[in-house]
Amino acid sequence: MAQETNKIAYYPGCSLNSTAIDFNISITKLLKVLGIGFKEIEDWNCCGTTPAHHTNEELSATLSARNLLLADKMGYDEILCPCVSCYNKLSHAAKMLNTSFSEMNPFEQEKKQQLVSDLKEMGFELKDSYGFKIYSILNYLFEKKELIRQKYLEISQTSGYNKSSLLAKIAPACYYGCALLRSNKLLKFDDIENPNSMEILLKDIGITSKSFQFKTECCGAIMSLTHKDLVLKLSKDILEMAYDCKANCIVVFCQLCQQNLDLRQSQINRYFKTEYKIPVLYLTQILGLALGLSEREVMLDKLFVSPNI
Repeated sequence: MAQETNKIAYYPGCSLNSTAIDFNISITKLLKVLGIGFKEIEDWNCCGTTPAHHTNEELSATLSARNLLLADKMGYDEILCPCVSCYNKLSHAAKMLNTSFSEMNPFEQEKKQQLVSDLKEMGFELKDSYGFKIYSILNYLFEKKELIRQKYLEISQTSGYNKSSLLAKIAPACYYGCALLRSNKLLKFDDIENPNSMEILLKDIGITSKSFQFKTECCGAIMSLTHKDLVLKLSKDILEMAYDCKANCIVVFCQLCQQNLDLRQSQINRYFKTEYKIPVLYLTQILGLALGLSEREVMLDKLFVSPNI
C-alpha cells in the first residue's frame, strides 16, 4: 500500500453500504492505492436525501449538519461524499454552518438559528462558523489528477504490471448525469453543459473517450419508483446515444445513474424491443484497474451487463 499523503473524512451514505456496495469498495480500494488516508464518519446517519428535503427543509438540513459536526469532532473539516444526492445535501448544510450570523440576511439567520437549536438539543456545542469543504468523488479525484497520473506512470512501468484486457479495448462515453453540476454556483467545479473532468482523468491513464452529446441528460433518477415508463425512456435515450457515438461502455460516478442504465437495461430491451449490451462502469472501477487492481477487487462481477467488451 502506498504511504498516506493526506486524510479526509468519508461519508458513504446509505446506498453505498447496500445496493451500491461495488461503488463503495472500488472507491476505498482506489484511495488506498493512491495513499490517501480516509476515516468513515463515526455514527453517521442518513442525509434524508430527496424525501426529507421535499417534506421538511429543516429536517434535511439537520440530518446533514449532524454528519458534519460528527466529522468535526473527529478532527476533520474535509468530507468526501460519493453519492451525488448526499453531496448536494451536505454541501448546502455546510454552507449554512460555514456562514456566520453576521454575514446572513434576516431570513437566513432565522433558518440557521432553527438549525442551531435542533443541533444543540442533540448535545452539540456549536461555533459561529466552520470551514467545511465537501467533495464529490469526481471533484476530489479531479483535484488529485496529477497524483493519479503519476501513480499510473509508476505502476504501469513496473515489470510485473499486466494491463487489464478491458482497458485495452475500452472506448467509453462519459456520462455525468443531471444533478452534480446544476445546483446554482455552490457545487460547480466543471462546465454545466459540457463537463470534461472525467475525460481528462481517463486520458491521463491512456483512455480516449468518445464525443457524447447526452453526458448531462437525466436518466430519470429516483422516478423509477413512481414513473418507471418515463425512466425507461430517458435511460434508453442515453444508451441509444452511447451506441450512436460508437462507445462500447458508459462510465459514471453516480450509483442511481449506474443502476438505471445497468440494472434496467434488460427491462429497456424488453420494453422497446432493443438489444443493448452496453456495460456501465464506475469511474473508480476504471481507475482502479489502471492502477493495478483486479476486476474482482473493484467488483466488476457485480454488473448486470457483462463488462466483457
